[in-house]
Amino acid sequence: MQPLIYWLVCQNGLIASDHALRKTHVGRSLTTEAESVNVFRDDTLAADDRAFFLTVRDVVEAAVSEATFRQVAQKLQKTRDIRLTGEQVKSVELRANRYMLNNTERAGVLRHLIVEGDLSAYGLVNAVTHFSQDVDDYNRTTEFEGLGGMLIELTPGDWKELAHAA
Repeated sequence: MQPLIYWLVCQNGLIASDHALRKTHVGRSLTTEAESVNVFRDDTLAADDRAFFLTVRDVVEAAVSEATFRQVAQKLQKTRDIRLTGEQVKSVELRANRYMLNNTERAGVLRHLIVEGDLSAYGLVNAVTHFSQDVDDYNRTTEFEGLGGMLIELTPGDWKELAHAA
């Protein structure tokens, strides 16, 4: 009898044999139940579910903690004091090039920046996150919200470049 040798296939934890494709996934199967091999007992799956929800609990608690709130608020406060004294179009272009925004997205962010009238780094952060509400694609919306978060993490030197863009 030939030994059964398995190796990891780099697709979300799938395992395949050299004889026939057999798929299992540590956690959840990516295929239909009929195609997958169930190797986990109910108590193992229940423990996995419990660990997952405990992880979610910890992440949510950390995200809404007072310490996290204060940290983000302080970063946002710092952006209020950075005035965009240069050319606003150029300021948006600098970030748009860095984050590969298309022309429609660039124009949308610029429109929100100008219409909202807050020509500060804080205003730019808000213009980006506000524009995310105009995007139809959920994944792209999430990327724009993340981009707003990345903006508040910019170094003082990066903000200086944006603020005085010409």
